[in-house]
Amino acid sequence: METFAPTAVSRVRPWFERLGQDGLVLASFAVFAGALVLRLVGQLNADGWLALVAGRFITRHGIPHHDTLTVWGHGQAWVDQQWLAQLGFYGLYVVGGLALVVVAHAALTGGAYLAAIAAGRRLGGSPRAVLFTLPACFWLLIFGSWQARTQSFAYLPFVAALYLLAADARRPSTRVYLVLPLLALWGNLHGSVVLGAALVVVRGVTRRSAPLVVLPPLALLASPYGLDLVDYYRRTLLNPAFGAMVNEWQAPTIGITTAPFFALVVAAAWLLGRHRRVLTGFDQLALLATALAGLTAGRNIVWFALATLVLVPALLTAALGPESDRPRHVLRLNAALAAAALVVLGALVARTVTRPASDFERSFPAGAAAVAARSDGRVLANVKYADWLLWREPGLAGRIAYDARLELLSRRQILRIYDFGLPFGSSWRSTTAGYDVLVLDRSEDRYAIRGLRAAGARVAYSGAGLVVLTR
Repeated sequence: METFAPTAVSRVRPWFERLGQDGLVLASFAVFAGALVLRLVGQLNADGWLALVAGRFITRHGIPHHDTLTVWGHGQAWVDQQWLAQLGFYGLYVVGGLALVVVAHAALTGGAYLAAIAAGRRLGGSPRAVLFTLPACFWLLIFGSWQARTQSFAYLPFVAALYLLAADARRPSTRVYLVLPLLALWGNLHGSVVLGAALVVVRGVTRRSAPLVVLPPLALLASPYGLDLVDYYRRTLLNPAFGAMVNEWQAPTIGITTAPFFALVVAAAWLLGRHRRVLTGFDQLALLATALAGLTAGRNIVWFALATLVLVPALLTAALGPESDRPRHVLRLNAALAAAALVVLGALVARTVTRPASDFERSFPAGAAAVAARSDGRVLANVKYADWLLWREPGLAGRIAYDARLELLSRRQILRIYDFGLPFGSSWRSTTAGYDVLVLDRSEDRYAIRGLRAAGARVAYSGAGLVVLTR
């Protein structure tokens, strides 16, 4: 009997049909990721400018230990816990400018989202269950993580750590110990590593593994700053001034951007009540921990969104029941939709990479920075603009009142920033004393601007939502 080797077409067809199983999931991912890419203009804000400023500082002066950039924080101990992510952002800028910085942010965020989808499928979620979970999770991701910031580097480590721990809870393996070097890396990228370390400790307790209980706190100190990080985490995570005065550190309230979070919490609780045995004890504790973190501070909602995408599809699959087999022509159609959506996404990314830098600085006009730099005196700027000014005009280092590193400031200083824009009182008088140039937000600081102009300050620049006053 004559035999034939499989043709290239027959080898490709099974792969194409497997793609069809998750075709709608991938197409939905591409649509949501495309929305993220379309929002890239304007995604550089205070934390992003700070990352670039600090990254440039590190390349020129090494790891910082004391602040030399601001007046209020001058000489204060600067524990730059996120130094590696900042260095990464600055390296991206050197290679490809601001366009590459924001595209890398989208790739890191979208990559974590895609990894969470894959993890959810591997942990028992059906394509239909993942597809139903996607919209709410991505809504929270796009509104909770839209800014290019050092946190962008933490999403993938979070998903990887959660998957390793959840997989180990189902089938224990020595592979779980990979979370320890992952924590050590993550600890130099972003402070959210504390949540990751807590989840590892939870798994260590449920697994009765001493290394997973004892080593995660030590992994947090695997940094050039060593034990100095203990005080850093205390001053950031346990600082009551942050929760009282910084919006993203406050507990979320129900609104258009947070409603899906509360809906997901309720849905996850309901599904757990009906199908609790689908998830391991660790999975349930991980969902509880990330939900509580999100209820405590709005900035933590993104971690619950990612955890939901990894763990809840298995619950939803149990509730919906098994999926029926799809006809081959449906699989092929799904695969074609996924391929088309991914091609469009690639085109959007390519278009973004080639955009001029000015597109990403529309809210930060160069003329305003030039006006501020012409003065030899001190400059007080809204937190939104301070690090951008330091980035555009390095000569302003040491003359800017304060910037986005609020952990360097005392509670009283943070209160002065908070009081500055209030419609009553005249705290702006004492706060601006000794500053020749004021770079303020037309909306947030409108009452202070009105008072300063009445006191004789002159408008030297106005545009793109900011006002530069001189006196």
